[in-house]
Amino acid sequence: MDSNRKDPMKMINDFFVSRPKHTLLGSIDDYFKHSFAPRGFPVVTEESDAAFIVKAELPGIEKENIKLEILGEELIITVKSENEKKNGKQSILIPPSAVKRNLKANYRNGVLKVTIPKKPSTKIEID
Repeated sequence: MDSNRKDPMKMINDFFVSRPKHTLLGSIDDYFKHSFAPRGFPVVTEESDAAFIVKAELPGIEKENIKLEILGEELIITVKSENEKKNGKQSILIPPSAVKRNLKANYRNGVLKVTIPKKPSTKIEID
C-alpha cells in the first residue's frame, strides 16, 4: 500500500470515533431521545369494521381545553389547562382507508373518544 494513501477503513473508523458528541450520529440519537418523549397523556387506537377509534385519557381536563383538528394525514389532539403538567399534544396518523369528515368525538369521565369512519369496502363478493 502506498504510504501516502490512508487506509479507508481507518478513515471511516476515525470519522465515527474521533468526532465530538454532537455529530450527525449524536444529533440522530438526540432526536430519537427527545422527539418521542411522552407528551402528557396516554392515547390508545382501536379499529372496528366501520371505524378507527382513538381514545385519550384526560382526567381532570375541561372539555373547553381540548382542541381537535385534522392536519394532512394526522389527527392532532391538543390539551391546554391551568395545570401545565397536564398540557400536551399528540398527533395520530390517520390510515388511508379513513374518511376525514364526519368524525365524531365525545368526552365523558375523563376519556376523549374520537371515531373516524372508514371508507366503504370495495371488496366484491363472489357467488
